[in-house]
Amino acid sequence: MNNIIFSDKKKYDEVLENISKWWFSNLHILSDFDKTLTREFIDWEKRPSLISILRRQNILWEEYSKKAYDLFDYYNPIEINPNISLEEKKEQMTIWWEKHLDLLVKSGLKKQDIDKAINSWIIRFREWVKDFLSNMNDKNVPIVVISANWLGSDSNYLFLEQNNVLFQNIKIISNSFIWDNNWIAIWYNKPVIHVFNKDETVLKSFPSIYDSVKSRKNVILLWDSLGDPAMIHWFEYNNLLKIWFLNDKVDELLEDYKKHYDVVITWDWDFDFINELTKTIKN
Repeated sequence: MNNIIFSDKKKYDEVLENISKWWFSNLHILSDFDKTLTREFIDWEKRPSLISILRRQNILWEEYSKKAYDLFDYYNPIEINPNISLEEKKEQMTIWWEKHLDLLVKSGLKKQDIDKAINSWIIRFREWVKDFLSNMNDKNVPIVVISANWLGSDSNYLFLEQNNVLFQNIKIISNSFIWDNNWIAIWYNKPVIHVFNKDETVLKSFPSIYDSVKSRKNVILLWDSLGDPAMIHWFEYNNLLKIWFLNDKVDELLEDYKKHYDVVITWDWDFDFINELTKTIKN
């Protein structure tokens, strides 16, 4: 089975060659977290999200699960409706995310609740991802991870730490909470990151991260959603490789993915191709 599919192999080779000419010093990685760096399936079973652990185990206030599902039932049809404009979706998703984050605060979210979700081992890195992260750290290549995770950057950092890959080159852009002295959430920070604003435009709100990549005009995108190719459009890049993970419904979605991306990696595959790609870039 061929899990690595090129939309245009000649174009891919040309772009990679151009990136290689500039070495690692002009490169940065833009990546999603869930279902990109991590696996969507474990033992052939689709993994639930971290936030679902709080619902399933009734870790929070007893009304949390019901209210969270009510929000999902109202806003998810908007998220997936192809007849609603992107601008309207962005507006509605901001409302949804803010309502859910507010609900988490009102439900008494504690830092230890996030620890419980991570310690459930419900998420795992793809094979060879840790090698990739380590190699990029050795080469001083910034990896900007943009995640719409409701449990936010605390969960991302904790997972990286548990796997001994919390490197300085990894920059996390995600939702985050304001904690009191007892590590109980009392509010959340803005801007809110949701499924339709996970792009490099949010870097304007994170100037230290933006400063680390603004001069690096070669970009490798690693993502898993068909709705995400616009994430890089505003950034003035020289060379761009778009690599997407199509983890499910391959027969149904492959042709659409090939229209938008340079490489499609199917069936929740490992990171071996990504690691081999980086070996072609000179020091």
